[in-house]
Amino acid sequence: MHLTEWSADTLQYDLSDEYSIRLADVTEWGLFCTIYYDMGYVGFFREEEFSSSRCSAYWIYRGESKIGGVRMEPNKMYHLFLIPPFQQGFEVVKLLKKKLVQWSDRSKRILTFEILPGQVDWFARAGFWPAEFRCRWMQRPTDHFDIDWDSRMTVKSPVIIEKGSGGFKYVNEEEIARCDLESFGGSLEATRRKQSSLEDFTPDEDPNYTNEVLTQASTLVYDRETGELVANCRLCLQDNQAAVYSIGVIPAYRGRGLATQMLQRALSMLKGHYPFLRLYVMEGNDAESVYLNLGFVQGVQEIQTMYIPEEEAE
Repeated sequence: MHLTEWSADTLQYDLSDEYSIRLADVTEWGLFCTIYYDMGYVGFFREEEFSSSRCSAYWIYRGESKIGGVRMEPNKMYHLFLIPPFQQGFEVVKLLKKKLVQWSDRSKRILTFEILPGQVDWFARAGFWPAEFRCRWMQRPTDHFDIDWDSRMTVKSPVIIEKGSGGFKYVNEEEIARCDLESFGGSLEATRRKQSSLEDFTPDEDPNYTNEVLTQASTLVYDRETGELVANCRLCLQDNQAAVYSIGVIPAYRGRGLATQMLQRALSMLKGHYPFLRLYVMEGNDAESVYLNLGFVQGVQEIQTMYIPEEEAE
């Protein structure tokens, strides 16, 4: 399907006789998004870089008054915000949805991401379906911990090398994949990520999302007697801050405090390099209590994705 309705270079699209969207300078738009994209959320991640150019940024106008902003391209929309005192959010979402449908390939889903709690009703009433998963970010300051590892365990940092075909990989990527498959297979998190096979769990490292500090603060835990990798915690960059990409313990080794100790090791080794550590947790994940007990504070709960279903081929 040829998407003839949309071009990244078009400066303005009319939504109705009254409303329009106009292509924005991403730096200025990012500043407004930082302020108006829900202060509860942004206050939690004060340094969020909304000025990136990942997707076309538009101002929303009513007549000649700027009343909000949004990121939109065919089949996706996110970071919707309104500028007070304007409050007709549902009216705006209906018009944005209509334009998005015109732009999009209808053989695929139309997605909206990172919907804030106060916006969910607008999108639902406009015909977007909520995905079944609810998630939230958590974070705590980096700090020093004295960790008393079980003498039966060996603790290492992973090693990342260049692949012959370009890119990067973990030296023992298959071993990590097997640990993750046993740790997460069949879980809610694996269902959300659509992971079910060993291949699905094979880690894929992008050098833009890691560095030597994060690799050293990541943890592999081995059973000293069997040599088996029984737990691992891998870190990554999220908006230039340290975040937990994945943390898991295979079932037979749970209840020994390994997840807590891996996070303590990360927090200790990151201190002086990063001010805090983040992680993303899905509602219903048993590990959330581990994070709370370690002093991680919760951000707002998100419906991560809402969507308009794809149209079936005739």
